Amino acid sequence: MTDGMAWSGFDREAAKVPGGAEAVFRAIGAPLSIVDRPGMRISFRQYVAYFEVMAKLTGDADFGHRFGLGTRAARSGIPGHLILNARRFRDGIEGLARTVPTLCQGFRMELVEDRDPPAIIWSAALGAEEGVQFMRFSNAYLVRMLQAHRGSQWCPRRILYATTPPRRPKRYASQLGCPLVFNAPISAIEIERRDLAATKSGVDRHVHSLLTIYAEYLLAKEPTSQSMRDAAVLAIRDGLTMGRGDLDFVARRLRLSPRSLQRKICASGTSFSALRDETRFELAKSMLAQKDLPIGEIAYRLGYSEIAAFTHAFTKRFGKSPRSARAAAP
Repeated sequence: MTDGMAWSGFDREAAKVPGGAEAVFRAIGAPLSIVDRPGMRISFRQYVAYFEVMAKLTGDADFGHRFGLGTRAARSGIPGHLILNARRFRDGIEGLARTVPTLCQGFRMELVEDRDPPAIIWSAALGAEEGVQFMRFSNAYLVRMLQAHRGSQWCPRRILYATTPPRRPKRYASQLGCPLVFNAPISAIEIERRDLAATKSGVDRHVHSLLTIYAEYLLAKEPTSQSMRDAAVLAIRDGLTMGRGDLDFVARRLRLSPRSLQRKICASGTSFSALRDETRFELAKSMLAQKDLPIGEIAYRLGYSEIAAFTHAFTKRFGKSPRSARAAAP
């Protein structure tokens, strides 16, 4: 579900297309009254559909990216005011990770420091081919939110997109100020480790503290729209791409103890190891479709020490080798 505050400004942008905002919101099956209405909720998929419909009606294949670039933290509700009033950059990032899901259930993000370089890893409850515009929007949105703390001249080290490249990727790179990687196994914004300790002056610590407490209250109060199985799959997928598909990583990502996570997964009729294997092989098929990605690199990313071990496991699962599966892919 998405909260009405997550729709702020969407009506103004939609007013620019033929038929106006009413036509856009009618096309996605959402009431126009959702805009700026805290506590009013509609589905996450309707939120994602907004970006696709707007791209189609405007004829702008870069709509999601362009709309994200227009983000202003001061007009972005609790997440914006949290990062504007965070003393340390790390606290601002963690504030975003804590509060964005209160507005958009189905969207998860986390600051992962046990990798080099550190990265803000995010994921959305979408199918592999869904929401390209939304995913392009999200990276641009997050960069603008981070710049609210570090300044407009600050840039990430690198940005990873789990989508195909746009028609003009160099323009995206120029506007975001850093190298971009498309068809990546995860969506992420990589940052310099030294940035995490950077501080911001002129913040209101009292406001930051109150908003943090309120965000925690909202997270505890609101039931998740995802099943535990779906949430675990997203976390496992992101972990595998970073070489961290273990139970502890996934439990930390979902803010559960390892024991609680295992119990909840078992209650859904499966086990953690079975879910991890299923996710690993689905990820393998997706990576094999990327013809320029060596099979040895795929094996390494999925946690196999040797290509032979990966080939054996894949063949046992699907009845054909990774090389044969790649050759048969469209």
